Amino acid sequence: MLNNPPSDIQLYWRWLSVGAFSVGLGMTAWSVIANTEPNPRHPAIVTTAWMSFALWAGAIGLMVQAGPGEWVPTTARFRVTRWTWVLAATMFVIHFLLAFHFAHRWRHENAIRHVEVTTGFGPGLFVSYFFTIVWVVDAIWLCVGPTSYASRPRWLGWTIHTFMTFITFNATAVFAHGLMRWVSIGVFGVLVWYWLMGMRKVTRPSSRCVPE
Repeated sequence: MLNNPPSDIQLYWRWLSVGAFSVGLGMTAWSVIANTEPNPRHPAIVTTAWMSFALWAGAIGLMVQAGPGEWVPTTARFRVTRWTWVLAATMFVIHFLLAFHFAHRWRHENAIRHVEVTTGFGPGLFVSYFFTIVWVVDAIWLCVGPTSYASRPRWLGWTIHTFMTFITFNATAVFAHGLMRWVSIGVFGVLVWYWLMGMRKVTRPSSRCVPE
């Protein structure tokens, strides 16, 4: 599988992820320039949140469909997934920084109060900090050490992705409101279906499939 060229659908995903990131970045920049007032629901915060979620879902969709032998750095699927995962993490970091600027004015106590009001548990903010660190470290690992990332222990990959999926589900489907909640639930439904389809590709116990 050396130098495996990407298929049409994988090229589509690559350019879709780059396009989504670019559009999200452009919308965010415009929002920041147009409105500099503090606001917990600042358009830049909302835009980066949902764009990072969209890119996260795209990367996970590619991961869970990986069949035997596809989760190695030389395959097209791995390379496309790496693009999408790193862009998703980058967009989330931008979201995190904008939230602290526009919503919390760079004050930890303001962030604690906001989490207390929205979720009923202020210390949950530390989970958000941990989530951010985990995602950034995971994305850096995938970017600079793809070989070790692809061969890491299976339990480690599942632990990281299960934790991130749980937090993402709560943020987008549990605490979200209106249409976006139902869109998020639909996205998770599709990801579950992709996961089930991906499991059917695994034909031997030693297969290294995502998430690893």
